[in-house]
Amino acid sequence: MTNSIVLKQAQAAGITVRGLSFSSREVQPGFVFFALKGAHVDGNLFIEDAITRGAAVVVSASAPAKKFPVLFIQSGDIDRDMADAAYEFYGKPSDDLTVVGITGTKGKTSISYLLESIFIQAHQKVGALGTINYRIDGRKVCDAPNTTPAALTLFKLLSQMKQENCNKVVMEVSSHALELQRVRHIWYDTAIFTNLQRDHLDFHETFENYFAAKHKLFENLLDPANPKPNRTAVINADDPYGQRLISELKDRVQVISFGCEQPAMLKVDNVHEFLTHTEFTVNGIPAKINLLGKHNVYNALAAWGAALANGISVETIVRGLAALSGVPGRMERVDAGQDFFTFVDFAYTNESLQRAFATVKPFAQGKIFLVFGCGGQRDRTKRPLMGRTACEQADYVFLTNDNPRCEDPQQIFEDILVGMKGFSNYEIIPDRATAIARALKVAQKGDIVIIAGKGHENYQILGAKKVHFSDQETVLACLKGAAYV
Repeated sequence: MTNSIVLKQAQAAGITVRGLSFSSREVQPGFVFFALKGAHVDGNLFIEDAITRGAAVVVSASAPAKKFPVLFIQSGDIDRDMADAAYEFYGKPSDDLTVVGITGTKGKTSISYLLESIFIQAHQKVGALGTINYRIDGRKVCDAPNTTPAALTLFKLLSQMKQENCNKVVMEVSSHALELQRVRHIWYDTAIFTNLQRDHLDFHETFENYFAAKHKLFENLLDPANPKPNRTAVINADDPYGQRLISELKDRVQVISFGCEQPAMLKVDNVHEFLTHTEFTVNGIPAKINLLGKHNVYNALAAWGAALANGISVETIVRGLAALSGVPGRMERVDAGQDFFTFVDFAYTNESLQRAFATVKPFAQGKIFLVFGCGGQRDRTKRPLMGRTACEQADYVFLTNDNPRCEDPQQIFEDILVGMKGFSNYEIIPDRATAIARALKVAQKGDIVIIAGKGHENYQILGAKKVHFSDQETVLACLKGAAYV
């Protein structure tokens, strides 16, 4: 018996549902088409295309524009109905998987890679869903259009993970996914909270709204309907919002706290940073990660706590942390034999930009050059903050395009320049490849070049076009003599 309104109505109409899609191009005979109204594309415009391709059911939040020759369901909450249908159609796969969810502003991707590495060392077969890509047993299934995929994609992937006998699923859970019910019906065994910093205020408007969205992941642990027996919250005790969570949850669910400053169950000491790796101790136990910066020590602690919650031994945890060679686009060193350091980093907020500088400054023997920009159609309040940090912390800044999307690039520059007022150590080079080439050309022995904002991304969004572009590929091409300048 189904609890999905959509599947129930289809069944009552004698329709055998053969698939679910929110893209008309993917519709096949017998499919349910969800006509989602997004920020840029209205799925209602593609209803007739979906029906032509064989859609048997159409679901929309809007009333039908005319009479259609298929079952039309007007939904009062299309995000909920889509998640309900996906959960049922794909056989409730999350019920039978051990699922770790990671939420917070920063660190989700690195934690997912660290925890995946630990589970692999423990001979577990792992499914991973996150910002860079979606993976099963170390094999990339596809690149990630979203940190947390839409419900239809998510449950299809979880079903595939179950069929391929994954023991564990590690997934980044974005605030958008929590707010838009993409993870409805996923029951978590372990939930990780990293931190809360300025981001996505264009969507959430206030910090309290942003925290409330993250909070939903931990409400999942408290829900009486959650069938998982060993529900555990792993929380950063050094973050004020983490402290709020600890106070709320400590008497209601198992909590593993971690940190460097406040009292915590997992406490770090003796942190030694290098430009190649980081060493530290956790409760007196030595550990090493091939990631840079103190913020990655926090990420290692989060993975450590989640691994403990899932019965992994400390010895295996230490091996797993050390086994990970790096995370794509996270202070990723690009080395072609040059006599200076070049790092590509996904720093797209003021806090993450500050962390990038804090990571390299202790080792700077020469100048620090920064290439960065800000994404279009995103939170404008962070732009002047990043501009000021860039000029204060770098010796010289090359301001360039990130993903301007459909926003005027000049307006983005103007917003950033508000924070650069009074500084002269910068120039504007709109073309990103040219800006990178200029930075590499002026760098000398012992200097450090940071290329921030895009990290692992292999594309650039210019207007409505998505074109191939990789910071790493551009750096290597420049260092090998390609003429960009």
